[in-house]
Amino acid sequence: MGEENILAIMGSPGSGKTVMAVKLARTLAAKKKNVIVVFCDPFTPPIPALVSHKTVHDVSLGTLLTAPGLEQEGILKACVPAVGSEHLGLLGYRSGESLMNYPKVTHDKAMELFVSLRYLAEYVIIDCATVFEADPASLVAIEAADRVLGVGTANLKGISWFQTHLPMLADRRYCREKHQWAIGNLKEGQDWEAVSCQYGGVEYVLPYTTELEQQGNELNLFEPLFSAEGGSYQAQINRILFDIFEFQATQACAIGEKRSKVKRQRTERSPKVVNDHSIMRSEVVKPQQERKKRQGFKMSFRNRGEF
Repeated sequence: MGEENILAIMGSPGSGKTVMAVKLARTLAAKKKNVIVVFCDPFTPPIPALVSHKTVHDVSLGTLLTAPGLEQEGILKACVPAVGSEHLGLLGYRSGESLMNYPKVTHDKAMELFVSLRYLAEYVIIDCATVFEADPASLVAIEAADRVLGVGTANLKGISWFQTHLPMLADRRYCREKHQWAIGNLKEGQDWEAVSCQYGGVEYVLPYTTELEQQGNELNLFEPLFSAEGGSYQAQINRILFDIFEFQATQACAIGEKRSKVKRQRTERSPKVVNDHSIMRSEVVKPQQERKKRQGFKMSFRNRGEF
């Protein structure tokens, strides 16, 4: 396989994991990095809520996962272009579909898709179904990803989801040591520190912002954030990209930060305050290294399927 470039995101309802996946991908694409976002959820397909109804979405993720043969050209043709970016493509189910529309998705077929994506794009971000154990592709994504980011909420509903679903990933093939945790959609009055221990410690805190909600309502999530609270959110997106992919979105990601040299522990974290929100950090961050250019296909989602 190639260098590490696959991130799977799982999380509780209302944690903002899908929005996070979009903003991570948008930030990478803005730097002209080829990104594919896979929305695994077959129960509530997100793509129809992310793009205009005029956008062509003629090939479903379900088709790819159950096709007799899987070709790279077919994967690229299935990618829905994100508004305003030829470097960002979306894969997912179409509106009105479910797993019942397709034959059973096998472990091998899902793994074949994710391995193919690894070499097709510089970065692959997988948005897993909330009930990931009911979706074969989501389970395989958690297994195949280089890093897994769990997103929870700072309330009892998020904690309940965590305690119910995490034991299902006890098998060694899910490599729990590659998992990190974030609090998403943190609202005023919620105490993320009080629930942090329930998640075994968290490393990122992403605030709720009215701007994000408005962008979602207006199908503009691929637009940048401009408000002060939006800047706080984007700062955490940049931090995640730097920590996971060693991708420097801005100078602020790498310069002027004192990084603690504390051994990675899930039960003990050192808080760092950024823009009025504390961020849990625990691992030694390696110096920024220049990513090697990926050898393979140069994608242009404007001309779908052309290599």
